[in-house]
Amino acid sequence: MRRRRGDNAMTNPENGNGRVIGLDLGATSVRATSLTLDTRDGRPLVTTHGAGSVPLPPGAIQNGLVTEQGVVTDALKRLWSAKGLSGKRVILGVANPQVVVRPLEIPNLTAQQRAKALPFQAREIIALPLDEVILDYVQVGEPDPETGMVSGLLIATPRRPVLAAVEAVERAGLKVVRVDLSSFGALRAIADEHLAVQAVIDFGAHLTSIVIHNQGVPQLVRTLARGGQELTDLLSERLRLSDDEAEIVKYETGLSDYGDAAADTLQAGIRPLLAEIRSSINYFRASNDNAPLEGISLTGGGAALPGLAATLARQHGVPTDVVGPMQRIRERQGDIGSAGPNQNASAVSIGLAMGAAA
Repeated sequence: MRRRRGDNAMTNPENGNGRVIGLDLGATSVRATSLTLDTRDGRPLVTTHGAGSVPLPPGAIQNGLVTEQGVVTDALKRLWSAKGLSGKRVILGVANPQVVVRPLEIPNLTAQQRAKALPFQAREIIALPLDEVILDYVQVGEPDPETGMVSGLLIATPRRPVLAAVEAVERAGLKVVRVDLSSFGALRAIADEHLAVQAVIDFGAHLTSIVIHNQGVPQLVRTLARGGQELTDLLSERLRLSDDEAEIVKYETGLSDYGDAAADTLQAGIRPLLAEIRSSINYFRASNDNAPLEGISLTGGGAALPGLAATLARQHGVPTDVVGPMQRIRERQGDIGSAGPNQNASAVSIGLAMGAAA
């Protein structure tokens, strides 16, 4: 998705200094990463020029919807001030369980013709009223010379969460020049270029996104209204712990087989999420017999849960790893944030900025 102005000309995402800033509004914090994108010896060269996050109080953002705009705006002002981020133009990531991404073939049209035709193509696919969604189409490859058809992805996201997020960001003195899916950001940041077919899973606090791609082209995109906060809340309730204590116990215990109260609680709490992931992967496998899944890469703060990668590898029979979001960064300047779960959570903002090259 892209914000446009004038005669549908795409706004340049670069700031005056050549840097691109990806901005991720998560349930627990706002995160930004500043990159420059170049090439060296024919290969992409990505350099970081700063990254950081500012925590949000519970409830400021719920399932991708900004519910306390002033709180989010204030956090963004503090983030820019604390990290000295240079530039006001940002690429904003959005995530919502109602986002729809579907492969779609359409005639090869001009941009204006496509904008007019897209609602007619989408009404058979999108369950929400079309006046309540923002539609976009991403073309993949060149038009078929025989049929004149183009292949691509139809993207539909509820309008209200996008507008609420954009308003919160722009009240902080920033300029949203492009809107992209957070799940696509995670895909760009951690996808393994050596695997043809792979699942990229971003475990957030409230939302978990799944993207299964074939040669880098998303084939299945799903956002689940489940995340790591569910496990923290369950531990807090059953073991009568504070939220901070529950977080510590969660990462100390993980999906172990110790059989104590904390381990049993986590095993029970993670089952619904694992079942939904299994359902998504099985659906892909059933409809893509000729494209076997080769691996799973995990990111996001929740991906650091001990035993999670091993559990998914066992359930799906493919190698599964937690992948650091800095893998594609070849040069680093300035503060790039902390290690551990917090750094895993920066995959989306990194991938959003990398999307400027798309």
